[in-house]
Amino acid sequence: MSQFTEDLAITLSLTIDGQAYTIAPANVKSLKLDLFPYGYNAEVSFIVYCETTADTLLTPITSNNLITVSLQAATYVNNSQGTITPLSLSGLVTARRFTEQLVNLPAGDVMLHRHYHLVFADPAQVLWKQHYPCDLLVDSTLQAFITTHTPTQITMVYDWDAVLTVQYPVLSLSLGSPLNQASFYDYLIWLVDSQNGVLSYDFGTNKYTLSATKSQSGQALSLNPLEVSGFQVNLSEVHRFQPNVLNAYSENPQTTAITNAAVTTKIRRDYIARYPIAADMQSRVTLETARFQQHCHEVHLDYQHFQLQVTPPGQLVNFQGSTLWNSLLFIQAKNYRVKHWYLSAYTANPELTTDLNMAYSLYVMEHHLILEGSAELCVNLPAYIMPSYPVFVEGKLVSETGAATDMTYQFYTDSNTSVNYYKVSIPLWTKQNVRVDYQPNQDGGQFYFPPYKNARVLIGLDFNYAYIDSFLDWGTGTALPMSSQGNQLVMGTSTTSQNIIKHNYVDSKAELQIQRTQDKDTELLQFSNGNILLQTLQGS
Repeated sequence: MSQFTEDLAITLSLTIDGQAYTIAPANVKSLKLDLFPYGYNAEVSFIVYCETTADTLLTPITSNNLITVSLQAATYVNNSQGTITPLSLSGLVTARRFTEQLVNLPAGDVMLHRHYHLVFADPAQVLWKQHYPCDLLVDSTLQAFITTHTPTQITMVYDWDAVLTVQYPVLSLSLGSPLNQASFYDYLIWLVDSQNGVLSYDFGTNKYTLSATKSQSGQALSLNPLEVSGFQVNLSEVHRFQPNVLNAYSENPQTTAITNAAVTTKIRRDYIARYPIAADMQSRVTLETARFQQHCHEVHLDYQHFQLQVTPPGQLVNFQGSTLWNSLLFIQAKNYRVKHWYLSAYTANPELTTDLNMAYSLYVMEHHLILEGSAELCVNLPAYIMPSYPVFVEGKLVSETGAATDMTYQFYTDSNTSVNYYKVSIPLWTKQNVRVDYQPNQDGGQFYFPPYKNARVLIGLDFNYAYIDSFLDWGTGTALPMSSQGNQLVMGTSTTSQNIIKHNYVDSKAELQIQRTQDKDTELLQFSNGNILLQTLQGS
């Protein structure tokens, strides 16, 4: 990456607890910017003089108040040379440090200046990387879920109806669970990646957009060949694997291949899951078909001047506005989109600036851009940690059949898929009723023991579904005293309407009972040492 030295006008302002602090352009000593389609990372350093006036920035900048940074950077030239489009950023500070310069005088020590260094980034990175919630929404959408966790400093725009407005029976966040290391920012990036969406950041408006495809709006700006010192075309690695979607559902096992013209024999990438509902299998095939894309080439540009018209990530560009872009060049007839914008600038004058009225300063810079084809479908996203699922919470089974104390069971049927399911109340989240799978759980197929009303169960909450993991207590009247060393099976809705099969020890001898109770009528068949008892009691 080549270096060059020229004037740069940097406007810097900090807002702390509602108070704005403006830094003189000549006092900005360094600037480093890494800009991507989804956001940015930045560092800036500046001098504050203390010799003759108090440093009013020291107290607020060392407090725990949120610091907002507003920055603008532009080349400093005569406006007659062309339209100047500056780079504008707004973000939040993550890290702070400073050094102090003292001078020893006979009359006492004097503080000359402080050199502050701030690290900042776009608001979503700063705030959502500290956000680790556990949450649950029922019969809701991903758009509502994200909005619930969006602070006022983050502005979202939604243009992804096929995913964000779909109503899910269950949506959960597991980010506070013990094994999870993913933040809400990781969750959002994982969601975009796994569902083949796009997260884009508008540097001018400080807004984020979740969309189905990359934006093709806006006019392509022709890059200035006099600003560029050189370029390189990078060809991406080709995917050689055969993508397959596998359905492990025993009643309808399937393997669906996704077309890859560049496949190498025996090399494959399988996506396996259980899909009892045929439509879910087809949705996964559609998703993985859309996600599979061969990467286009990239163009890496080195600059010898700061851009007169800044082209941040997302801006469409081309090489067609000047005859200096020769028609023989591979890149000349193509349109591109900025993928990465980088700047490193350090003051060329290490001495303290004396003229604070200057609107610019001389910097030693490195400036670099990476372009992708305007038709590139693959999405550029940051590295992320995949959220850890499931998260386990306690719940109680819901049954609307019988009296409140009856141990009845009830399942419901989905009108669209004809799939049966239970409802479980989750006390932690305002007793929301979540939909859980209707399945035998840990029982074998020979047993049919649906969980009863108010049974305390451990619920596994996944990304968009829930299930009963295990049972946490005994039913009413089921537990026996330890001295009996007994076991029993209690079936029925209440103590006045039930059947019991009980094995226990009486005088260290095994005893077996089968008992039926209905209101005041009781039938008992009891097997004990040398005896068989058949007893019927009928109440009045």
